[in-house]
Amino acid sequence: MALNIKDPETEKAVRTLAKRRGLTLTQAVRHAVRSELDKDELSEAEKEQRVAAAMARMEEFYRKYDIQPAERSKTKQEMDDIIGYDENGMW
Repeated sequence: MALNIKDPETEKAVRTLAKRRGLTLTQAVRHAVRSELDKDELSEAEKEQRVAAAMARMEEFYRKYDIQPAERSKTKQEMDDIIGYDENGMW
């Protein structure tokens, strides 16, 4: 059975993945789909382990570079103010 991808964004994403990984388009689609299917098959315990490992890596990163984690996320307006954007999106 053949697939016919008519969505330009999807086609571009598949081509980008194939180029970055040195794969054919078919291999890129297979790789991406298998990767997503593998994620679905993770048990809750495995998901918790992955999250814990990621948190540990972040904590190590914070220690290594002496960074204090933010107490909360900044709003879009706060980020725009830091960058210096005006009401027209120009800085």
